[in-house]
Amino acid sequence: MHKYLEGLVSCLKETVIFNVIGAAVAFGVLVFLNIPLTASFGFIVLIESTGLMLVGGALGVAGGPSSRKVMEFLSRRKVDPKTIETSDARAALYAVTGMLLFAEGAIMAAFLG
Repeated sequence: MHKYLEGLVSCLKETVIFNVIGAAVAFGVLVFLNIPLTASFGFIVLIESTGLMLVGGALGVAGGPSSRKVMEFLSRRKVDPKTIETSDARAALYAVTGMLLFAEGAIMAAFLG
């Protein structure tokens, strides 16, 4: 259970980092293009969440059993189980962070829209 809590904390840290970056970009858009802050920030959060979920999904597929078998066949080497665990953890980090950002965007749209 401790491992899952560490993963969740890591995802929340990533979400905060992406929010800080998104807020800075949204402020720049407000200053230079005069687009409302909430609209631009919501759009940026949507783009970030979509990108992170796509990256997490791609990493998950790349680490899947069929992809591992193809890699083993082509390289004629056995895949290390530690590599599989690391790949799955990285995929989960990106996917969960993307879902958190998407949920944040949905809550913003519900209350600010």
